[in-house]
Amino acid sequence: MKHPERGLIYATRRFTFSAAHRYWRPDWSPEENRKAFGSLTQVHGHNYTLEVTIRGAVDERTGMLMDLAELKQVVGAAVIQRFDHSNLNEDPLFTGGAIPTTENLARCAWELLAPKLGADRLWRVRVWEDPTFYVDYYGP
Repeated sequence: MKHPERGLIYATRRFTFSAAHRYWRPDWSPEENRKAFGSLTQVHGHNYTLEVTIRGAVDERTGMLMDLAELKQVVGAAVIQRFDHSNLNEDPLFTGGAIPTTENLARCAWELLAPKLGADRLWRVRVWEDPTFYVDYYGP
């Protein structure tokens, strides 16, 4: 895990979306898939929580790191609208063979957000699959 840098502000905003997926490798037999993924081979859904943490210096004029309305708009357009009420297996990010695990979903959210927020400003993406499991991604 990366450690916070002194003198910077870190701000986190939460978002929610619901999506379905299943774990399945088309190049494996059904038996191999069931052995590796168990019941996760069945299509099922989650109410995900996405946390986006940005970092930087406070703007002296506004007193803010970033306008939270702008952050909400960027994350909404890049991630939430794309994934909410979707089947993740059908998204182009996952049709090339990547399994839509929470780990891969966190990485994909980063890849969608970094060009819009700036890789220097985006600090962490955290995806909660349920109240007991989350994945953090700090970028490449």
